[in-house]
Amino acid sequence: MWRLALWPAVLSAMLAGATIPAAAQDAGAGAAAGRKVVAAAPGRIEGSQEPVSVGASITGIVEKVTVRQGDRVSAGDVLVRIACHDLEAQLAARDAEHGAAEAFYRKLVNGARPEDIDIAQADLKLAEARLAEAQLRLTRSLTLFDRNAVSQATRDTDERDVRVATAQVDAARLRLRLLKAGTREEEVAEAKARMIAAKHAIDATQAELAKCEIKSPVDGIVLRKQVSEGELISLFYPKPLVTLSEILKYRVRAEVDEHDVPRIRKGQTVEIWSTHRPRAVFADTCRASPRRWAGGRY
Repeated sequence: MWRLALWPAVLSAMLAGATIPAAAQDAGAGAAAGRKVVAAAPGRIEGSQEPVSVGASITGIVEKVTVRQGDRVSAGDVLVRIACHDLEAQLAARDAEHGAAEAFYRKLVNGARPEDIDIAQADLKLAEARLAEAQLRLTRSLTLFDRNAVSQATRDTDERDVRVATAQVDAARLRLRLLKAGTREEEVAEAKARMIAAKHAIDATQAELAKCEIKSPVDGIVLRKQVSEGELISLFYPKPLVTLSEILKYRVRAEVDEHDVPRIRKGQTVEIWSTHRPRAVFADTCRASPRRWAGGRY
């Protein structure tokens, strides 16, 4: 038995049979009448390419199967949807982390606000006023201590207050200087790197989430649906979920008897009769290949 692949111009139904006219009359393909039939064989319509087996690249539970056998699909149509609620939650967390990193980066780039500097200046003035008050108390305590009017503990306390107030003035002055100096270049670079890393984390999560929708790679017809809703899909035990056949072009595969093989050659005009079409369609033989059957015959 030989396989004969034919390329028809228009086909839409299963064939009842295909007939191959004699070579002498191939040029007159305008009418079927008067042709010498040299071979006849049953055949079937199929896509021009081999069937496409669509699988999953993620482990999960099938949430929804959107197609059935015989449905026409376009490239990009969702065939199967896998439940990925954990990835959706992870994506929301990544978005929040990126938002925080971006806000912190903008804060460093923009630097201190004028109001922040005003507050720092006010804190410095407050610290200076407290220092002046503490120095005045210490001066009074020293005078009274010399007259034995205050105790040694009172004088020590006033001296301590002066030292604390002096340190507070120095800290307030440094904070004001730091605000006026702006953000260090290294801090800005670090914040930018954290923001970019957060964005890449979002992209990686979105890429994983995209795997939850199994889409058709071609325009075609669903030949087989091999998965059901609620079924577990595992990468450790991969299997095709949906099998498609392309429909950009069609071909007819006819099973030709071995006795008719010598009469067949590439380029012959073939009459194709369909059980659902009232007239024949003409096509050319594109390929002939042998096939061994279980009984040992070709």
